[in-house]
Amino acid sequence: MAKSKTSEHMSSVKVGGNNLHPLQRLIVLNFAESEPQTINETAKVLGKSYKPTWSAFNSLEKKKIIQKVDVKKYQSREYPLFWLTAEGMIEAMLEGVDRVLLLEKARKIFPDERILHCFLEMVQQMNPLILGLAGSIVRSKGRLGFVEYMSVLISDATYETDEDTMNQLVSVLKRYPEEYAKTKDYIEKMIKQLNRLIND
Repeated sequence: MAKSKTSEHMSSVKVGGNNLHPLQRLIVLNFAESEPQTINETAKVLGKSYKPTWSAFNSLEKKKIIQKVDVKKYQSREYPLFWLTAEGMIEAMLEGVDRVLLLEKARKIFPDERILHCFLEMVQQMNPLILGLAGSIVRSKGRLGFVEYMSVLISDATYETDEDTMNQLVSVLKRYPEEYAKTKDYIEKMIKQLNRLIND
């Protein structure tokens, strides 16, 4: 099947994200291609000293771009393991990271976050500008829940979308039956409210 126009656009357009410090950006890109790591492990991978890496981690955690996801036990001590948040994954995609790679890792690290999995599958078919908007929505709410996901989906629908792209979006949604049913219900209620507004 030939790629849709939107899919081709997504693969060729890079949309700017947060204005991250170079080391912070390296950490985000490193996580996108790796398993959760401690601060010390990341410092060694990047060839950086511990102190600036620790400072960059603190900054990224405050920005909610990375989060603690587990702990590593070593010699009777526990060290937090970090990875990307939903906003961090959006940031990585804005930097050009392959969403398929992120989806694979997100499924392993966050096996129960089906809204996140669905979003990562759908975003490849969306208008490239939607990624920046998605980042803003998640940043303001501090999470990617159903309401935030619907805000992104409805915003994408305001752009001109060809039939093939829309069919691919629906096909992705149907792989998530619970989310698909909730999405249909949400849209049907919204249409009824809009019709009341028009008809009043």
